[in-house]
Amino acid sequence: MGTGNPAAMTDDPLLVLGASAGGVEALLEVVAGLPADLPAAVLVTLHTTDRPQSTLARILERAGPLAAGQAEDGEPLRTGRILVAPPDRHLLVSQGKVALSAGPKVNRHRPAVDAMFASAARARGPRVVAAVLSGVLDDGAVGSALVDRAGGRVLVQEAGDALFDSMPRAAASAVPSARAAPAAELGPLLAATVQDLPLGGDGMGHTPRIPADGGMGDSHDPGFLREDETSTTRMTCPECGGGLARIDLPRIGFFRCHVGHQYSPRSLEAAQRESAEAKLWTAIAALEEHAVLARVLDQAEGTDPDDTDFRTAAAHSAELARLMRERLLRGDAS
Repeated sequence: MGTGNPAAMTDDPLLVLGASAGGVEALLEVVAGLPADLPAAVLVTLHTTDRPQSTLARILERAGPLAAGQAEDGEPLRTGRILVAPPDRHLLVSQGKVALSAGPKVNRHRPAVDAMFASAARARGPRVVAAVLSGVLDDGAVGSALVDRAGGRVLVQEAGDALFDSMPRAAASAVPSARAAPAAELGPLLAATVQDLPLGGDGMGHTPRIPADGGMGDSHDPGFLREDETSTTRMTCPECGGGLARIDLPRIGFFRCHVGHQYSPRSLEAAQRESAEAKLWTAIAALEEHAVLARVLDQAEGTDPDDTDFRTAAAHSAELARLMRERLLRGDAS
């Protein structure tokens, strides 16, 4: 297994695979079905909190005939070789080489599937084949739409075959022409799709940058929008508090703050929900602290015993904190 002799890429096809929860199992089946003479480099992004030296590359190399390794910054892309995104770095493509980025998280992840897909579409356009496998929420949907818009091909794991079907469903919704198949059948299908790609061409200029680079810091416009951004919103980024702009694609819209954090719709909702819960617990803490302080002041030497303002304030804050805590503990924060 993994005994191929990779050759350096110029404008050869690029196969990009994205997965999250349940994705290791799917990746193993896909890689097992890829041929030893696959005329494409393969890039893999899997959401992971793995230790710095990921074992995924070794697992994938044992699963099929292609050599695999954890991607290193500046490493050339080579046909017949699988490169896996390391933990905490986006796996991008730049001038035929790997570029690892510690840039802002995309869909609350680094590495992110959308970041890799968009970079591949920008670098190779119609020479890209993308596949979205098992995972939760919708990372990969925007990237799939960008690959499709650049002329590339999109495939997804069949929903009924995925341990978690949210990611492949979201990608299929964003790209209705995406072909679906069980993971065990995707390897040969991906190889055939790679063989069927048009010769030459690139995708430069077809896709917005993901994650976006700087720009607002050099602007005099408080309503700053990048070229690809459609409109500003009143929502703020759950990670940094920056204003969110909306970017509209034919079948999916997504959001990006001026720093570069980016969210597909489901990912933004999940992040906002977590942020709202955190703020509610912060409010409970503030109310309980105020109740204690008001009681201390009510009992302090020199306080008029007939003055009930502190007692009333303490009771009010304590009751609000109690009601909020009860609702949160019931999982009913809305």
